[in-house]
Amino acid sequence: IAGTCKTAEEVLDEVEKDMPFYKNSGGGMTCSGGEPMLQTEFLRELLMKAKDRGISTAVDTSGNVPFANFLEVLPYTDLFLYDLKSMDDSVHREATGVGNERINENIRKLSEAGARIWVRIPVIPGVNAEAGNMEATAELLKPLNPELVELLTFHKLGGGKYESVGRVYVNFPCPWPKKR
Repeated sequence: IAGTCKTAEEVLDEVEKDMPFYKNSGGGMTCSGGEPMLQTEFLRELLMKAKDRGISTAVDTSGNVPFANFLEVLPYTDLFLYDLKSMDDSVHREATGVGNERINENIRKLSEAGARIWVRIPVIPGVNAEAGNMEATAELLKPLNPELVELLTFHKLGGGKYESVGRVYVNFPCPWPKKR
């Protein structure tokens, strides 16, 4: 584990150094992780203070937390970057270690609450790249009307993360032609 402990104020002092960029690009601060929604108290304070300073806020989440966590940060979050993997619960469980029921329910509730949502789907051969899974994902998302659905191409950069937590990394073959 590497890093330092900081208060929300210290984090925002660092974030504010890029205010000219945010103003020119329309961007802001994105809280990602790990899973920032597991540190709800700190996240709420950070987002609230960011809003007080005029900084746009986004939270990158896998959605696998109690919905009460979302309710804590919803008033201070301009955008949720919401990761979806497989619609098949057993495949999702095998690939991530958890089922997808809570994740799918939370995105429905976030949508009903009026949250801005960008869905991000890492397209992984053998996990969710099949047409049936993509159709099921579209069925989940259709009534939710997210602002954006982004398909992320598969890469092998996660191998080191697996090793660091003692898990075996499955080296899926890449189905796309290699660039020359």
